[in-house]
Amino acid sequence: MSAGGATGGATGGATGGATSGTTGGTTSGATSDSGATTEAMTTGEASSSGAGSTQGSTSGEPTGGTSGGTTGDTSGDTSGGTTGGTTGDPTGDPTTGEILTRCPAIASGEILALVGDSKINEASGLVASRSQGGVLWVHNDSGDSPRFFAINLDGDTLGTFNVKGVDFIDDWEDMSIGPGGDPNDPGDWLYFGDIGDNAEERESIMIRRVPEPDAAAAMGGEVEIGGVETIELTYPDGSHDAETLLIDPNDGELVIVSKGSKSAVYRLAGPIAAGSYELEKVEPANIPVSFTTGGDVSPLGDFVIVRGYLDAMLWLRPPGTGLAEAFAGEPCGVPLSLEPQGETLAIAPDGSGYYTLSELISQPLWWFARE
Repeated sequence: MSAGGATGGATGGATGGATSGTTGGTTSGATSDSGATTEAMTTGEASSSGAGSTQGSTSGEPTGGTSGGTTGDTSGDTSGGTTGGTTGDPTGDPTTGEILTRCPAIASGEILALVGDSKINEASGLVASRSQGGVLWVHNDSGDSPRFFAINLDGDTLGTFNVKGVDFIDDWEDMSIGPGGDPNDPGDWLYFGDIGDNAEERESIMIRRVPEPDAAAAMGGEVEIGGVETIELTYPDGSHDAETLLIDPNDGELVIVSKGSKSAVYRLAGPIAAGSYELEKVEPANIPVSFTTGGDVSPLGDFVIVRGYLDAMLWLRPPGTGLAEAFAGEPCGVPLSLEPQGETLAIAPDGSGYYTLSELISQPLWWFARE
């Protein structure tokens, strides 16, 4: 997150007891980028702003295996360790390609693994590969070099990928996955949102994107990634801090959700060639999440989730509408775990649930399954 960006919502919380085998408990001293320390005492449950939300039981495991296999068990009891959930029946089947038309029921989170790589210490962006089963892409917050990592669902690092042609980063805050600038190219690209601006003084922000690499080819080591493209963006109404970047999987529309007590939505129609552009502000935007820290779009583009430190919301996207237009609708609350500093959320490649991972070292990888 941006320096000092933990304002208001980042009260810390329990990490789900990954190291002790239980959830809930006390987390104190979760340090933000500005050096400020947030202390909090939790009782195993955070408030959710989703009206009518309920806690469900953990069920199943994520689809898609990893090279080392996925963990079938949870790492400890997750009762009381997640927030909220929504009532209602899921009417879209992620395995048949049917779109979601009602708010889904989502189970409480289960811990899949610990992400123990000390280099992954400020996870700020997370996406799931849609072509490589069981692969998650993750990058750190500001202060790191222009690099990202591939991990599997066991929490193992599959490779470190250094982006050539990017000398420095201001504040990478989120990543997304989607089509590139050529509509005839069927491959996915990874988008990195250098969009953090806590002081709201940047004249422009940068989106970097690279063709999605082969995670297995790294063989656990470091590789250099070329072919980076840059999209430079300006806002139509002055500078903004933001931590949420979304790419429409269908047409490449780019959406940024600004951060603050009242968030706004900005878009750029896709497909997008490398270059400089001015964003368009989209209204109305019904975003009750305070201090948004990340989000993702479903692989079908039929729903979008945006999270904060303690709550998350899901918006259904009616057929025939643009991605940004989904935020005009009424969202439903979905569950999160209690994380020290949660800024990531990645929807599974079949839309059957989502993952989250907090900042700090040795954090649990959480899985939330649609019921």
